[in-house]
Amino acid sequence: MLVDPHNVTPRATATVDLISKVMRPWLFRVTVTGEPPHAWIRVYPIAAPDDDAAAMKGLELFVAECGRPMPAGVVSAVPKAKLA
Repeated sequence: MLVDPHNVTPRATATVDLISKVMRPWLFRVTVTGEPPHAWIRVYPIAAPDDDAAAMKGLELFVAECGRPMPAGVVSAVPKAKLA
């Protein structure tokens, strides 16, 4: 069976590194590594209140970039995190 990358939901892992703790929201570098057929590595600078929110936002950005478009009306699971 051939897998079309546009028809499957991307599977990925996120690694979070703290860049700056000077002021809140803290600045994190989130490295997202996808599994085949989305075997890409993306690095996102994300401002978030904690590392969990930064990881979730990084995974959301990866899925938005590499996966299917989100249905209309669907909102972010981490509204307090943003791309820095």
